[in-house]
Amino acid sequence: MNFEEQLKSIIVEELKLVPTNVLDEMIKNIGSTDPILRDKLIYTAFWTLVSKDYLDTSQLEYILNNLLENKLLIKNIEQPSSDDVFTRSFTSLVYAVILEYDAKKQKINVDLIRKVMDATHEYMTKENDLRGYVENKGWAHAAAHGADLLDSLIKHPCATEEDARKVLQHIARFITISHGYQDNEEERLSYAFVTLTKNHLQESEIIDWLLELHQLLADKQANANGALQPYYAQLAFKNFLKSTYFLLEREAIQQDLREIIKQLVIKSLY
Repeated sequence: MNFEEQLKSIIVEELKLVPTNVLDEMIKNIGSTDPILRDKLIYTAFWTLVSKDYLDTSQLEYILNNLLENKLLIKNIEQPSSDDVFTRSFTSLVYAVILEYDAKKQKINVDLIRKVMDATHEYMTKENDLRGYVENKGWAHAAAHGADLLDSLIKHPCATEEDARKVLQHIARFITISHGYQDNEEERLSYAFVTLTKNHLQESEIIDWLLELHQLLADKQANANGALQPYYAQLAFKNFLKSTYFLLEREAIQQDLREIIKQLVIKSLY
């Protein structure tokens, strides 16, 4: 059975006991520019193995240690628009799946989980490649996948209030640096934000953060001197607010925050 056949066997749950050499090959090709191999096979195989509980603790820790030691989450992050964005973006998805799993099971060494969280914070302060779909190579989607990782991080029992404040900083950064999202990135950031409101920080602190971000973006646009980027950041913020409002409304939570968001959206309408 070749590598792709092994992956397909994992996905249909025929191959459940996965040898280390297969995990190594999955990690080696985690950022393949072949969208079928990277997304439909490798990532889906990782998701199946983790979510279906087919990996033991030592295997999960092996994967995390390998990803951390090779610094795949920040691989060539200083190079704009390189193919390494696929490695970073899909590494973040694998981290997200494992953190989500361990939030419920709490099997993985807590020091290792802490390293993953610290690596996440480093990544989210550095990623600047905001491409969504790349022709012939599929989804890069670093902003959306990073948001998914933040959502999983903040659910984990090891997450602290300091982690939550950093997550707010990351969300603000990805809104502020927007050059015009077009692939639902703002909604993915909203999911992470709503998760945060349910797990950490007082509602008043979150409202203060939101109002500060609103003012920052308004000031940037007021001083744009014809530059379009502040306009795109404002648009991203508006879309983020709309998604957040209805996510909160759906769960009937954070009434004061919902009202603030509602007023900000009304003010933003032309």
